[in-house]
Order: sequence, then structure tokens, then C-alpha cells
Amino acid sequence: MTWSCHDEAEIPVLPTEFEGPKVAVGNGNAWTFIITNDILEPQTIGIRFNESALENLPTGSMHADEFQLAMPTELSVPPFNHATLDWNEMGHEPPGVYDIPHFDMHFYFISPSQRDQIAPTDTAAFNKPLEPQHLAPDYLELPGGVPRMGAHIIDLLSPEIAGTGTFTHTFIYGKYNATINFLEPMVSKPFLDSKTTITKPIRWPERWQETGYYPEQYTISYDATTSTYSIALEGLTWQDR
Repeated sequence: MTWSCHDEAEIPVLPTEFEGPKVAVGNGNAWTFIITNDILEPQTIGIRFNESALENLPTGSMHADEFQLAMPTELSVPPFNHATLDWNEMGHEPPGVYDIPHFDMHFYFISPSQRDQIAPTDTAAFNKPLEPQHLAPDYLELPGGVPRMGAHIIDLLSPEIAGTGTFTHTFIYGKYNATINFLEPMVSKPFLDSKTTITKPIRWPERWQETGYYPEQYTISYDATTSTYSIALEGLTWQDR
């Protein structure tokens, strides 16, 4: 049996990239995106924003300015629920480490309404440790936590923590009540201004707590043709509990 050019032309081409709704940030916009293969298996999930989004950012706040970003509606990528782009003009603790202007990109496994239930007084839930098999190697669970977010688990091999360099970018896990509830790339404003592209592997725990797609690496990049930054979680791989 042979195929004609006419037959080939009728084979539908499925979209392989989907975008969430745009949210105003600075003088530009930010949005989520998902990239799939040709059978719609997710490969990448991330956040993009225009270069103009770095202009006229909020000022004067001692806390992060949060921009909540919905995921594309065309498909779901468990365990991801939504994302936030958090602008920290003054940085945050610990002093001398992350107290420079930077962005936190939270990829939450829980819904906004579930985040609203995380109170500043939830000390026991913040400090409840992960089971050893759920803690990535060379990561440290910090005491305390942040309302509507959770507690942070930092990378001991990052230069700013290991004492071998200053903070430019890093990858953090988040938890609440001994359950991982977000993944968080962080990147400094000076690093974004440099328009440098980097890709770093992500160290996984021995076992994930929730079945879903998990990234093998993160990439921070700038596309000069579109004047757009991208913070991408790449190499999504299906993992069972």
C-alpha cells in the first residue's frame, strides 16, 4: 500500500506547546507553559515573562510580591496545580545569602485554597520532617516556614550555601506537614540581567510521595528574538509513588 501526498496532508498536526493566561507583571506579562511530545506527553513545564516585566516592578515591600499563574487548561500535568512568580526586591533570609533582589518561582502541587490554610502559627507542620526516602541527597530541611507556602529545603551544594560563591540561581524543595508541596527555582535579578543560559540537574529523593511527572533538570534562558525569559523544569518523567 502506498501513501499519496494528499493522504499525508490530511494527518492532523497536534499542538505541542500550551500557554496559561497572561498576568501583568511590571511593564510586561508572565505566564506558564507546557511543552509535550507529539503524543501529548509532557516534557517541560515552566514560567515565561517578557523582558519588560523586569521594568517598573513593585518597590518598598519587605515581603515578596506574588503573581499567581494558572496552568494551561488544555491538559493537566500532575502533581502540578499552579505556579507563582514572586518578586523579592529586598531579598529574604538568611542574611548575607538570599538578601539580594531576586525571583522565586514556585510550582505548587496544592491548590490556592489549600495554600490559604497554611497559617503562620503552623510551627509543628512546618517542622515535621520528611521521611528519609523523600529527602533529596545533600538537601537540608530548614526550621520554621512561610504562611500560604510551607517550609524550605535548601541545596547544601549551592555555592551560596557551601560558601564557594554568591547566589545567582538555585533549586529548592518545599514541604508542609512532612509532604513536599512545591518545587522552587530561584534566580537573582543580576543573573537575569546578564541574559545567561544555564541548565542544572535536579537531585531527586529516593521516592516521590505522589505519582506524577517530575523534572530531571531546570533551565534559565533568554530568547533575544522574543525578548522573553524562560524558567523551565525539563525532562519530565512519570514516577509512581
